[in-house]
Amino acid sequence: MKSNIGVPFFTDFSVDFDLEWQMSRAEKYCLINLLQNIQPSVAIEIGTYKGGSLQVLNKFAKEVYSLDISKAPKQFLAPKFPTVHFKVGDSLLILPDLFMEIEKEGKKLEFILVDGDHTTKGVKRDLHSILSYPHKNPITIILHDSFNPQCRAGIKGINYAQYPQVKYVELDYITGSFWHNNTYREMWGGFAMIQFDPTNTNPASIMGSQEQLFKRAYLSSMHLIKDRFQFLLPLKSWLYKKLGIKHRTDMYENFD
Repeated sequence: MKSNIGVPFFTDFSVDFDLEWQMSRAEKYCLINLLQNIQPSVAIEIGTYKGGSLQVLNKFAKEVYSLDISKAPKQFLAPKFPTVHFKVGDSLLILPDLFMEIEKEGKKLEFILVDGDHTTKGVKRDLHSILSYPHKNPITIILHDSFNPQCRAGIKGINYAQYPQVKYVELDYITGSFWHNNTYREMWGGFAMIQFDPTNTNPASIMGSQEQLFKRAYLSSMHLIKDRFQFLLPLKSWLYKKLGIKHRTDMYENFD
């Protein structure tokens, strides 16, 4: 049975249906509402793909920076979003200089959407880059796919006691789903939220309001096997390339 938990989607927000938006209805409603209320001076999106969520940031933020490892988002989306600053490359290398650039120009970074590298290591790297910088004002950080075991482990793997400016961490601000859009017995989606406040002095504890649901879904999921063989992914990519087989993750590198 085919499924898409992102449609139908009814909203006053003028959605561009030509842009593929890989989020559930709950996530879309949440993102629109959050940004409408925050109205950030500056927002950053790590991992843009086909611009579904970028359209919301572009609507409600005064200035937006799009970061992606692939040059495809800039190539195909820049004409549609001429005021967005597209940066291509590894977020680990881009973020520190970008934070300094924003601060130097007297701008206020107030919102970050993290939706890039979905490995445990990748999520931890992005979070360390964000939390290690001495930001001068509060920032709302949303991390997509917090229901995915790899992403969730990355979020939980941070020692938040090292960052007393973090006042709030919720793994299940929006709950993810099991068998997400025909991904057989896989766990995807969900928003984790982190509130960064430079005036805060009490380290936050990690909350997971749907931790029991996560654990039950995990026991029935493909991740019990799949995640144990993550170390074979480079070999799989090499083999696919040798055989000329397109892997479904190739779409994140090139699309038209």
